[in-house]
Amino acid sequence: MNKIAKIVLLIVLSFGASESIAQQADIKNTYHQAYQEQLRMLTGQQHIVFKRAVFLTENAYYAGTLNYQAFCQDISNISVQLKAMIKARGVEKYKTAPNWATFSFMTDTIPANNFKPFTYDFDDFTGSKDWSKMFVTKLLKTHSGNCHSLPYLYKILCEEIGGTAYLAFAPNHCYIKHVGENGQWTNVELTNPSFPQDQQIIKEMYVTVEEIKQNIYMVPLTPKQTIANAMCDLAEGYKAKYGYDKFFLTVVSTALKYYPKSMPLIQHKANCLLTMIKTEQKKPRPDTQVLLADIAMHKQTMKAINGLGYKDMPVELYKEWVRSVEKEKQKRGLIKSVSN
Repeated sequence: MNKIAKIVLLIVLSFGASESIAQQADIKNTYHQAYQEQLRMLTGQQHIVFKRAVFLTENAYYAGTLNYQAFCQDISNISVQLKAMIKARGVEKYKTAPNWATFSFMTDTIPANNFKPFTYDFDDFTGSKDWSKMFVTKLLKTHSGNCHSLPYLYKILCEEIGGTAYLAFAPNHCYIKHVGENGQWTNVELTNPSFPQDQQIIKEMYVTVEEIKQNIYMVPLTPKQTIANAMCDLAEGYKAKYGYDKFFLTVVSTALKYYPKSMPLIQHKANCLLTMIKTEQKKPRPDTQVLLADIAMHKQTMKAINGLGYKDMPVELYKEWVRSVEKEKQKRGLIKSVSN
């Protein structure tokens, strides 16, 4: 290769690298903007809108390429169907009519959903390979999702038509809680459409007595806790692209102020700090002050986890739980055979 060709090649490579760095900066800026808007919801500077908070997390992952008006239109189109279902059934006077319509639309094979209910997607259901598997936008396109996107969509749709629905958690699992006509809490399971009792959730999800006492699980999230949870999603999407860094730590630390007993947030903070500690230790000249501060914070975070009596449910056990319910439905002839 002659000297001129080498120079040209270096210029091209340099331009490509600069362009890549610029693109990465733009994507990270989208994350920063999403974080700031969610923070405004948490601080009361902006109205809390769950639909908007969810969109922000997904749009940031897609580098700002999603369209909020189009997303809202998709939700609005479904809401028209839900309102029509309520009117046709003549149940407008019931406060849980939005819950009934949303559940029916998502789980039944009916004309309103073009005979295509929303089902569970067993492929990468934790989003470990592809975080977009957790997204509501993906669920709307494919009608298949998981215990993250299914209850999220339920909450968005129910609230869109004036209903009330709360997110609640069990180990590695999210579901819906709402107040029934009798004034009592009702649990709504979208993964395998049902209305499980608390005792059933405790048994099948391996929820411990200590976790219940500490209100880690099975309690309806407040509006601000819900946004803090969306902020957790924002951090997870960021980590999937860029790993742990100071921005990630800032996001989860902020969210923890509003949702201090969120186990995913606490664990993310601990894992991020541990990674940052190891990275600093590998440097030729580690910053002792930074190391000591991060180590102290990590110890404090681990103490919080231990103090809450947390005990994780292995992912494989959760997967087996989902399949066991699916197999039971298969026996009853409600669904087709589940592949292993």
